[in-house]
Amino acid sequence: MTRKKTILYTISALLIIAFAIILLIGKENRNNSFAEQLSKADYERSMAAIEAYISGFQSDSNYYSVMKQWLTEQLSNPTKSYTIDQSLIHGGKIYENSKNNGYGSDVIYVEPGDQLSFEVEVNEDGLYELWLDYYILETSHLNPELAILVNNEIQYNEMNRITLSMDWQPVALEGGLKYDRYGDELTPRSELISDWKREGLVDPNYFFTGPLKFKLDKGINLISISLNEGYLLIGEITVKNQPVTIPTYEEYRTMLTTENSSSEKLITIEAEGMSLKSRQSIRPKYVRDPQVTPYEYKTRVLNVLDGYSFGDSGDRVEYQFNVEESGYYHLTLKYSQDTNNGMPTQRRIEINGEVPFQELELYMFDYSSSWKNETLKDEDGNYFEIFLDKGQHTLTLSINNSNVRDVYHELLTTLEAMDSISRDILRLTGGLVDRKRVWRIERYIPDISNYLYGIAERIEEQRVALIELTGKDDLPVMNELEVAYQLIRQFAEKPDDLPNYMTRFNEGQSSAYGRIQTILPMLVYNPMHLDKFYFHSDIDLPRPNVSVVTSLVEGTKAFAYSFFNPKYNEAAVIEDDTIEVWVNQSRLYVEIMQRMIDEQFTPNTGIKVNLSLLPDENKIILSNAADSTPDAALGISHGRPFELALRGIVEDLRTYGGFFELAKQYNPNTFVPFIYDEGVYAMPETQDVKLLFYRKDILEFLGEEPPETWEDVVSLIPMLQRYDMNFFVPLGADSAYKGFDTTTPFIYQFGGELYNETGSGSVINQGGAYEAFDFMTSLFTVYNMPITTSAFYQNFRNGKSPVGIGDANLYIQLKHAAPELAGQWGMMPIPGVENDQGVIERWDPTYGSTAILFSASDKKEKAWNFIKWWTSAETQSSFSYDIQATLGNQFLYLTANIDGFSNSAWPSESKSAILEQWEWIQATGKVPGDYMVEREISNAWNKVVFDRENPRVAIDNAVKTIDRELERKLREFGYIENSQLIKPYFVPTIENVEKWVRPDGKEH
Repeated sequence: MTRKKTILYTISALLIIAFAIILLIGKENRNNSFAEQLSKADYERSMAAIEAYISGFQSDSNYYSVMKQWLTEQLSNPTKSYTIDQSLIHGGKIYENSKNNGYGSDVIYVEPGDQLSFEVEVNEDGLYELWLDYYILETSHLNPELAILVNNEIQYNEMNRITLSMDWQPVALEGGLKYDRYGDELTPRSELISDWKREGLVDPNYFFTGPLKFKLDKGINLISISLNEGYLLIGEITVKNQPVTIPTYEEYRTMLTTENSSSEKLITIEAEGMSLKSRQSIRPKYVRDPQVTPYEYKTRVLNVLDGYSFGDSGDRVEYQFNVEESGYYHLTLKYSQDTNNGMPTQRRIEINGEVPFQELELYMFDYSSSWKNETLKDEDGNYFEIFLDKGQHTLTLSINNSNVRDVYHELLTTLEAMDSISRDILRLTGGLVDRKRVWRIERYIPDISNYLYGIAERIEEQRVALIELTGKDDLPVMNELEVAYQLIRQFAEKPDDLPNYMTRFNEGQSSAYGRIQTILPMLVYNPMHLDKFYFHSDIDLPRPNVSVVTSLVEGTKAFAYSFFNPKYNEAAVIEDDTIEVWVNQSRLYVEIMQRMIDEQFTPNTGIKVNLSLLPDENKIILSNAADSTPDAALGISHGRPFELALRGIVEDLRTYGGFFELAKQYNPNTFVPFIYDEGVYAMPETQDVKLLFYRKDILEFLGEEPPETWEDVVSLIPMLQRYDMNFFVPLGADSAYKGFDTTTPFIYQFGGELYNETGSGSVINQGGAYEAFDFMTSLFTVYNMPITTSAFYQNFRNGKSPVGIGDANLYIQLKHAAPELAGQWGMMPIPGVENDQGVIERWDPTYGSTAILFSASDKKEKAWNFIKWWTSAETQSSFSYDIQATLGNQFLYLTANIDGFSNSAWPSESKSAILEQWEWIQATGKVPGDYMVEREISNAWNKVVFDRENPRVAIDNAVKTIDRELERKLREFGYIENSQLIKPYFVPTIENVEKWVRPDGKEH
């Protein structure tokens, strides 16, 4: 028996080994392209088919595609330069010498919305660059953003959004403050370096290292420059080509005849000590690791350049250093790169503002989870020698995407091809999946098999290109492409399976489409933590890592000290002059808030504030039961103040000085959810916004305009569906629960209400409320909107839902994560219902977070002074800039303070649409038991849409359930006794909210 088992185990092991070898061989063969597995004729036919298919739909509107076309046309790069006389430039304001900030001649002042235009006459057709002398004014800290037109045309998408570079320098905090209350080193503030710069306009996505090219015709050309963001002074404008020749290392070394000295040389630069950076949010950070310097186990000291803040395209840092002896130096970087799934990272390296030789234009650094010394070297391992004169020098590191340019755009084109095939399939199937039905798909799309083979080949070609680029074939990126290749290949072999298995083709993250889409951001993200740089001769450098023993000893010391640290013990004690505030926000937000308080609020008021994280709002109820509530809390959800007010836990803010003055800075309708009885129990802190997002390019193709009303929407839907597209409303999100934020916009726009005047019964089955309910169900039962959409962002990006309603997060995603759509989308207030006066009512609840004051506090006045300061326009505006400066441009803080938002870090292009939509805020007044109203409206909607129940029956049944719960809750809180209303309950609405938030009960 034992012998038989041994034989079976042996055979099994051999089979497994053989199978593994086959897989490895197969994988290796695929590196040579699966074209070898097809006949040459089949391969050429497949590639020709997909090229023809792509050319049938691809817009070729990005700079990469347009440049490829221009190179095909062999357009020249003329050498003649054309300087534009300022007298010939129209637009802006002329500033004379007294206002030119040292330029030496008159300049042009431009602000958002201004357009400059001029004519330039060139001697020959060709590609030209546009160079500007510009000075960034400190009026705004947002990157200046331009839009360019050439002869009233946009030649490629990137012309809609061209950013100008900014330089920032770290500076000491106000009052020279360097350490916080715990003795930890604070991150320095960033200060804009205001100076004149001369630069060519560059690719905002940094796929190209040189200036952008513009095609000009021989003769007169009209060029227009619009400023979308920022405030500038413009000096000289030049149309020219400025070629840059960078020698190879061999040529560089040949040009230098100085002999190397034999002395030992070592220059050490700490990476956290940058002198200049391109973004405020590039920052040093503290790592509790004895392997980096400086290191302290008792306190936090800034000791590395944070790679997560220095990893985006276009990021740049600069260091100043002194050389005491002229000579040749090696350059070594001590770094770690433990993110981005094993992908190598890259940096462009400049000395004194120039790349010394081609090999440093894009130098690759391998993935390394531990600290590593990388001495710059060639492919053969020979260390580069860089000549440095005695004196001051600069070292600059920056990030661009030129090495992955082809792979990125080829994969992007592949996704476009897959989108188009998906639309063709869905036109046939209507989106219905019937696994019992057998399709003969090639009857309808004759070349679909060749299309799919061509797509698979494109994927494989890019996988091989990435292997050549990285030198590795086992990274997650390659594995994702391999799976995508296999999935597409299977469909190419059996195209009839495609209609019933679209989830494998392009639906969801596990599909072939989803896998490709997942890796695109990874290709252009280049994080790398830096500890220090060495310029040195042939000497032994300090080891990048300490011994295991040292690491254990230092870790033990830090752990033991944490129990006895007197500074933390002292800081943990809440002193008599200190108020305690709980904050329901991330730790990073709280750190920024605490720094603002310590720098601004406490010195001016003498009131100390101790912020603590509030991980769960339910802790408030528990702390009240234990008589341990703080003095105030921030970041509290909009529904919580009412619940706390019912139980007497929070204060009526109307009774405190300055409330009415502060309330004027807010839309009065924002206060509706915070009202109970005669009081207002919270201050608005943040609030979201819903907007209509639309693809300009697709609507232009369809000959349609963005919808203003719901009538416009239902008229647009058939046109969208004709091209297998659709409209998105938040009701169609993938959550089965439809909250007030998705249902009440319809109810209020149609003129409906939720409650009767006393809050004792629901009226959602009457008048405009029922009309709204019937409409918001018919959108799905009659007009065939998709019932569930998992990701509107993805569908908007790929064109499946080119029009729909999204929130502030969608704006941020499109702005920062969809560069290929630059200039192709817009936003406006949501659709509404036109009333009898011809006004389109666009009501939306628009919820956010709040600030509350606890009744049990013995420092109420101090806590109220803090809330007043925190929710004021100036503080909220300042905080929005601090958040962005610390965490990055994509972190946009949406304050509820109208004046604060108007002066916040939000891009100017978005503010007008948001402010216009905020004029239509209609939040729902709170009543005891309102959770049942929200729940039953959701249940009724689901019954109608999914179970096809009659809308009237569904909503009437919902009202019965709601009324029972409302009566029960009003009885619980003493409003009803023996089924009789014994005291009135006032339901706050937008019609009566001024009674609570204006001193005389009237709008001012």
